Parts: sequence; C-alpha cells; structure tokens
Amino acid sequence: MAKRQRELRNEHGCLPRPNRVEGSIDDELGIDVEDLLIDMKERETEYVSHTNFRPNASYIPYRRYLVDWMSDVGKECNLHDSTIHVSILLLDKVFGWRDVQRSRWQLFATACISVASKFEEAKEYCPPVRDLLVLTKLSHAGYTPLSFQDYEIEVLQCLEWKIRAIPPIRVVGYFLSRGVIFETDTWKGRTLLKTIPDYIKKYAEFFCNLTMQEYAFQQYRPSHLAAAILLASRVALQIEPKWRPELVRLAGFEEFELFRVYHHVWSYYEEQFPGHGTRSTSPRSVAPEMHSNFFDET
Repeated sequence: MAKRQRELRNEHGCLPRPNRVEGSIDDELGIDVEDLLIDMKERETEYVSHTNFRPNASYIPYRRYLVDWMSDVGKECNLHDSTIHVSILLLDKVFGWRDVQRSRWQLFATACISVASKFEEAKEYCPPVRDLLVLTKLSHAGYTPLSFQDYEIEVLQCLEWKIRAIPPIRVVGYFLSRGVIFETDTWKGRTLLKTIPDYIKKYAEFFCNLTMQEYAFQQYRPSHLAAAILLASRVALQIEPKWRPELVRLAGFEEFELFRVYHHVWSYYEEQFPGHGTRSTSPRSVAPEMHSNFFDET
C-alpha cells in the first residue's frame, strides 16, 4: 500500500486542489504531508491485519458493549474520537491474544484508555488517573493510581511497548484535511451547497464510529476501510461522481478495489438503521443509541 502511494506520487506529482481549498498545507508546514499517509500505510498492519484478526476470541460476543462503554468514558473525558479508537485497538490486541477474565475487562479497558490518552493527547488534556478511576467506579473497588499503574504496565508489556495504532478515523482525517470535494462534483444533479464539505466530514466520522463498533471490519487494512468510508460518505450524500481520479490519487485505490469493503460498510449501515440507506439523511438522525450500562449489569 505504501509502495503504491509512492508510485502515484512519482507518476502524478502533487495532489490536485479540491473545491474551496486555498493555499498549500505542504507549504504552510514546510513538509510533504503525503509522507504522513505513506508512514501510516507502512505501520497500519501492526494492529489491524489478517494476522491479528481473532473473530473467535472469547470476548467478541460482548465487544459491542465494551466499545460503547469505552466511547462513553472517552467522551466524558473529552478525548478525541481518534484517541478512543486507538484505545479500542489496544484492547482488541490484548484480548485477542490473551484470555482475560471477564471480571477484569473493565479494568483492562480503562487501562487501555489511559495508555492511549497519554500517547495520543496533549499532556494537559489527559484525564488524571485519579479522576478516571472515579469516573469508571474502579476507585470504589479499591484501586488507587499506584495500584492501577500495574495494569497499565501489564497492557504495555502485552503490546510489547508498541502502542502506535492507526485506526481508520486517522486516515480519514488525513483525507479530509487534503479535501475530498471538487468543483465539478454535483449534489443530486445540482451545484454543490456550501455545507456539503461539512456533511461529508460528519458522515465520514459517523461511518468511522459505526465500523469501529463491529469487529468484522478489522479484517481490512485501515487505509482500505478509510477509503471505503469516504466512498460511502459521498454515496450517502448523493454526490456524483461517486469516485474520481483525484480520489484515486489521494487514497491510492481505484473504485473497483473498494467495492467489497464499501458494500460491507453500506450493508452494515442499512442493517443498523433500516431505511436510512435508501435516502439521503443527516448523520445526526442515525446516531447510534446503544449505550447499555454493561458493567452495572454484569
């Protein structure tokens, strides 16, 4: 994937300028930002790959509850969605290779959130461990910042201290920063509205959150899934053409290469929100509502 991205850069040169994007982010930062995408493609399989895919792991039937719970905790701590997604990837790798007792799931999930936030967030935005233990009620079970540190270390050791996970939402963020709407695009056969780029962003983030809930999507490379999510976002907004040469250059995938993953994303979307896939809607109207208080029930 990274090799192909380099070949596209060598063959076609700089990325085309999208609609209403002025200036060059490369010039502003003084670097070739595409190197970031190439680096992500080189590292993405360290967490998400066929080798790490464990659909028969014992926790999988309950994973959706864990993901919803971790997302709620992350939002309470004002963490970025990408940080929450990284914490989930950490958990998946730990639980995929180890049979963790169910009574310790919440403890390890919290440790993954803490580790991810320390690696992904600026120091001033990391939730203090004491506050995190109170929020997750682990302090009620007698855990202190000192005793909790043992579980953070256990997570790190299990991951061999390699904690740079690349979730699809990070790749999608790169795509959005480069621009994914173009002057010749149309919306329902008409000229684009000024709000379309905002809706593309909302849909892309929505699909990232949706696919993170379902473990089956971890059979795909994050960059591949991210490109399929971008395609699904354009389809959801009825933007034509659905895919275009500029997006091949940006993402590194032809439209036919995205069909299988895109159809998986779209069918899961329709399964979770029947009827929404047949019409253009706001992503706000299909926001997931499954927020069971799993740990209070078990």
